[in-house]
Amino acid sequence: MKALIFPSFIILVLFAGCKKDREVIPPLPSPPNEVIYPNFSQLKAGNYWVYQQFIVDSSGNATPTNVYDSCYVEKDTLINNNTYFKVYRPIPGMPQWGYTYLRDSLHYIVCYRNFQNQSSKICFSSQDFNTTFYSYHMTYGNLQDTIALVTAKMEDPGLIVSTPAGSFETSTFKINYNYGANWDDFGNPRHQNTRYSEGVGIVSEELPHIYSNPNYLERRLVRYQVN
Repeated sequence: MKALIFPSFIILVLFAGCKKDREVIPPLPSPPNEVIYPNFSQLKAGNYWVYQQFIVDSSGNATPTNVYDSCYVEKDTLINNNTYFKVYRPIPGMPQWGYTYLRDSLHYIVCYRNFQNQSSKICFSSQDFNTTFYSYHMTYGNLQDTIALVTAKMEDPGLIVSTPAGSFETSTFKINYNYGANWDDFGNPRHQNTRYSEGVGIVSEELPHIYSNPNYLERRLVRYQVN
């Protein structure tokens, strides 16, 4: 019996000593070259955002509608050995575009969609306001005529945006559409602005527009929960 009690006593003493040591050791400092970038994505399963849709005319006048969109982070998953988060953001008339896969990479947010053989694209940066992240000519079916030249970059750092949920300081991921002569019914460029706020995520975004309609459909934040 003594042989059993003695080792148990030694283990208890060692455990108590280790616990005491951990209490007096301060947290390890960050590596000297590590940079912590602000979080504009809020990618964590269970986070959600609710938006109200507005119709915005060419003069910037916004008319609220009775349509509300719920967006959320569903789960994380591996794509090409990188951890992405599956995010649902509905797009009217294009349900196959509802799910997007996003990940943070330094100060960038990288977007991936798993249809039409799309590759990853940058869809936001909190620091890079000089780079054109992508540029391509948009065509329709077998038409030889180019509909538009599409380019994307960051703009408007520090812009204050008002929504039903309040006012937020934002930066804008802007997609510009420069339409060809046969498609520019309402001038150039048309745009698609997505405005992000640190610690919140997207607070307002313009949905894909119709080239023959001068108005935009925009959703603005009503409430949200991020962890």
